[in-house]
Amino acid sequence: MANQFNTIEFLEEYQRYPCLWDKSMPDFKNRIKRDHAKEQLLKITSGINNVKELRQKIRNIRCTYNQEVAKIKSSMRTGSGSSTVYKPKLAWFSFADSFLKKTSDIENKSDTNLVIFIIYL
Repeated sequence: MANQFNTIEFLEEYQRYPCLWDKSMPDFKNRIKRDHAKEQLLKITSGINNVKELRQKIRNIRCTYNQEVAKIKSSMRTGSGSSTVYKPKLAWFSFADSFLKKTSDIENKSDTNLVIFIIYL
């Protein structure tokens, strides 16, 4: 019987390698360290056979996570009460949000060199 993939267990292990998900860390830009972390993650993850599958799994989870965050933000913009704010039904969302939220907050902040001048006449 093939090993079943468990998303929550995977995320628990993925969280231990912030160089794979935390863009504010210097090691995030170090491909050698990221590749090593992926190899280590692959060794302890059941249901994934190679690095290519691991990358695809990470991409799928991150994409789904970002879609759920977008749904939450969209439901908050409608002006409805807090009882109508979208609540994700994914069992793993709250755990993923506990550490991925930091990176999505960083991505939403934009650096700009645009300066707005207001001239009063």
